[in-house]
Amino acid sequence: QGEKVSPSGAVLLGKLGVRPFEYKMEVQQVFQDACVFSAAVLDISDDVLIGKFLAGVANMAAFSREVGIPTEAGLPHMFGNAFRNVAALIADADFTFKEVEEVKKFLADPDAYAAANPVAAAPAAGGGGGGATAAKEEKKAVVEEEEEADVEFDLFD
Repeated sequence: QGEKVSPSGAVLLGKLGVRPFEYKMEVQQVFQDACVFSAAVLDISDDVLIGKFLAGVANMAAFSREVGIPTEAGLPHMFGNAFRNVAALIADADFTFKEVEEVKKFLADPDAYAAANPVAAAPAAGGGGGGATAAKEEKKAVVEEEEEADVEFDLFD
């Protein structure tokens, strides 16, 4: 096992009925786009492949949302954004419905939710602080847009 067999030896062993023979090619270098890489670049785990695929799906969903083309990957984002828009519209209005009641309760007293759920109040390192900071971020974005509008500077003057 593991020994190289000469062609004449292979014929002799074939006549004696000694089989199977294994033939394989072992890649040592990879040539692509005028660059040579080690064969280690081909050792990719399933987790890496799944992560790359999911990142591609997320990019496709973001791109399709940006250009306004509805895709199946972008549907959850579309519905989430639509709900946020509806909740923002009726946040100060007297009108309400079942799905927005929880949002209105939160907007009325955010400290009560922070005390009841301390994990959500302190966002983790992976993100996901969520709803409490969303309104603050919107206000900051509006202020930043106003500040940017006040600047009378053109790069090409």
